[in-house]
Amino acid sequence: MPLNIDTFLTQFSRQILDNRVSLFLGAGGSSDAGYPTWKNLFTPCAQTLKLDINKCEDYYLLAQYYSNKFGKSELKKIIDNEINKNNYESILLQEIVNIGFVNIWTTNFDNAIEKNYEIQNIPYNKIFEDTQLPNLDLYKKINIFKMNGDIKSIDKIIATKDDYEMYKDTHKMMSTFFRRELVSSTFLFIGYSFKDNLVLESLYEIKKYLGDSANIHYTIMKKEDNNPYFDYFIEDLEKRYGIQVLLVREYEEITDILKKLNEKISKKKVFISGAFSTSNSIIENFSHDFSKKLVEQLYKNDYRIVNGIGRRFGTHLIGYANEYLVKNAYKNIDKYLIITPFVNNTNDAAEFKRKSREKIIKKCGTAIFVFGDTDKNSVNSYSGVMEEFGIACDNNKTIIPISCQSMISEKIWKEVKDNITKYPYLEKNIDKLKSTENPELLSKIIVDILDSIQEK
Repeated sequence: MPLNIDTFLTQFSRQILDNRVSLFLGAGGSSDAGYPTWKNLFTPCAQTLKLDINKCEDYYLLAQYYSNKFGKSELKKIIDNEINKNNYESILLQEIVNIGFVNIWTTNFDNAIEKNYEIQNIPYNKIFEDTQLPNLDLYKKINIFKMNGDIKSIDKIIATKDDYEMYKDTHKMMSTFFRRELVSSTFLFIGYSFKDNLVLESLYEIKKYLGDSANIHYTIMKKEDNNPYFDYFIEDLEKRYGIQVLLVREYEEITDILKKLNEKISKKKVFISGAFSTSNSIIENFSHDFSKKLVEQLYKNDYRIVNGIGRRFGTHLIGYANEYLVKNAYKNIDKYLIITPFVNNTNDAAEFKRKSREKIIKKCGTAIFVFGDTDKNSVNSYSGVMEEFGIACDNNKTIIPISCQSMISEKIWKEVKDNITKYPYLEKNIDKLKSTENPELLSKIIVDILDSIQEK
């Protein structure tokens, strides 16, 4: 039975927050950037062969017919012409990039997804043949596996039936690695019709050996009202291949769904801003106590912590977070504690730090502010805490300031209180958000505020 949108958002956001997730991007995913679907890509071939493209059920076979008659070089000229005339800008692909997939698998020849990673300055590896796999960097970069090859190496693309039938021999390591990924990761299929057997054969083989232990995967597809086979096809995807299906009426809905998915994920990520250099024992003790209690409350209530390692406070927070995660045997610790030090000693250090802060804060739903050094009872001319507050406000994040006497967070707290109508979720608790409160009670109040935001 197809999923409803709320169930999909709840289930898949949980997978993203807790586990390893990968994307399989079909031609429908790149079409948002103006690239042709396989049907449109091979329409010129069908027209030349005087065939009805609407009756074609196997595009590899159609490409083979064209290649048989006119040669493979002529086929590749058509593919090259159809793909290289397009742009790569796509709201759909930008939402995909923001989700944070570990690996991307695609049957597309184009470079649309790569370009959208470049826009956000996210490094990636591109792999489209077996010889590139030994140099794979699994942890430092996004990996984009192009199963049918890459338009920039058009002589090696998989386009005809001959190419497809020889795939397991010409791409033996790629096929093996793909199966490994299907076992170890949860996939979301976007823009993929499942009309070739490349994916389904792999899933069936895995299901045959692992049974109900095999991973559940997800896909978003457009409902086909005039196809009597469609409902049975959807049921088959679920029963035999373990793919949960979310149906939409129009392709444009997929972008909105991914946007909601990103919003749901971000609400569980809490950016915690704070630093101090003083050796004042009262501040030092509060930092330790508050860090420990805040970590406990956030993790017990299923939130994720993001921190830039601010002086003293950052090390306290990260230390207690690691201690809690190890003690409670959490797997995938990097999913629960995201550390992003804003360090740069070059001439453009200030600009680098600002861009780094913007990048990470945009991915969080909430920003908590505490401490922050002052200079002779006034805010420093440059303050990371104050800059982070400005970025969070500019990006409409939930703001939770903790007033610490004579520190920057007190100034932030006063500014928020003076404009409390802009922060309705704080109206009942703003006067309790002070370092003079018991750290455990203060941490519980923060989680109560976070929980109230989740419901909206």
